[in-house]
Amino acid sequence: MPGSDLPSPDGLALSGQWQRLVSTWVARRDLPLEADAGSVSVRFDHPEARRKITLAFTTARKELLLVLITDDRYLTENQIALAAAAANAWNVERLAPMLSVCNLGGAGPAYLSGIRTLPLACALSRPAFHAMADRWLEEARELFTWCHREFRL
Repeated sequence: MPGSDLPSPDGLALSGQWQRLVSTWVARRDLPLEADAGSVSVRFDHPEARRKITLAFTTARKELLLVLITDDRYLTENQIALAAAAANAWNVERLAPMLSVCNLGGAGPAYLSGIRTLPLACALSRPAFHAMADRWLEEARELFTWCHREFRL
């Protein structure tokens, strides 16, 4: 399609600019950043839930920006059913971010993860992306506060 690689007058195309948008958001919030060729992660303290939370930004199938929200805890065997019930309750009540129990049957221990997605085909202005990322940060706090308060996870 002619001109499809031209910048949008309304914002930056996520497909080529998501790492820069994440980096400027992280710098504005003065949070520590870890980055490699395919991902950007930011980790912050969350005293209300007595844990650290990580937002990891990456892509999937060259179609989606994924925001994976995890805490610094793994689930014990006796917490997995409770975590699945928590994920079900959260997803019925709120849905966003979607909560999952991850790594079941994997080599490492299971853990809780919130997931947000955004199509890479969309274009956002820097302020719009920063506002959305601020919301994801707040959702991460709400998610793990809720898991801790309601289910002691």
